[in-house]
Amino acid sequence: MKLLRRHKTVLLLLGIYWPVIFCLTHIPVPQVARQSGMSDKTMHVLAYFVLTFLVWFAVSPYHKARWNGIKVWIVLATVIGYAAVDEYLQGFVGRSVDMQDFVADVFGVVLGLGVLSIFGFWSATLMFSAVFMFVISNLSHLLLLYPEYYLNAAFHFTAYTAFTLIWIQYLDRRNHRPSGRPLWLMTSLAMPVSLLFAIKMAAAIFGRPFDWIGMAIGLCGICAAILISGAVFRVSRRKK
Repeated sequence: MKLLRRHKTVLLLLGIYWPVIFCLTHIPVPQVARQSGMSDKTMHVLAYFVLTFLVWFAVSPYHKARWNGIKVWIVLATVIGYAAVDEYLQGFVGRSVDMQDFVADVFGVVLGLGVLSIFGFWSATLMFSAVFMFVISNLSHLLLLYPEYYLNAAFHFTAYTAFTLIWIQYLDRRNHRPSGRPLWLMTSLAMPVSLLFAIKMAAAIFGRPFDWIGMAIGLCGICAAILISGAVFRVSRRKK
C-alpha cells in the first residue's frame, strides 16, 4: 500500500517522538525539567496526549476515533500497556515507580482519544498545537530559564509559524480559502492572532507579566507563515 504524505509525516514524527520520551523517562530527571515549574503530572498528561495523537493517526490517518470500532481499543490498550511497562522499567534505572504518574498517563491517553473521536486530523492538529502552546507559555517556566532565554524567541517564532501554516492548511482542505486576497489574509490571520492574544491575556490569571516581546515575535512568525503560504499558492496556480 502506497503511503500518502500525511501518513508518512505522522509515522516520521512518531518514530522520533516515541523513542525520545522513552529515553527521557529512563535517565535521571533533567535539570531543565526540575526547573520548568511544570507539574510532573501535567508533563505526563501532555506527553501521552501527544503520543496518543501520533499513534492514532499512524494507525488511522484519515478517520476519527470510533469507539464502536476495534482500532480505537487497540490503540487504547497499546498506549496504556506501554505506559505501564514504561513506569515499571523506571524502577530498574534509579527512578521511582509512581502509580499517580501512570494514572496521569492514562488520563492523557483517554483525553487524546476523546478529542480524536470528535475532531478530524486538521481540527485535532490545531487543538493539540494550541493546548501545547498554552501549557508551555502559561503552565511552565521553560521560556524563562537562564541561560536558555533564547528559547522564548525560538518558541514563539516556530510555534506560531507552525500553527498558522496548520490553520491555512485546514482552511484549504475544508475549501474555506477565500478568492480575494484581502479576505484570504484576514481569514488566515484570524485564528493565529486570536490564539496569541488569548494566551498572552491568560498570563495574568497565572500571575505572569504580559510578554510584549513574545507577542511581537509570535506576530512575526504568523506573518512569515502568511508569506510562505502566499508564495506556495502562487507557485501552485502557475503550474496549473
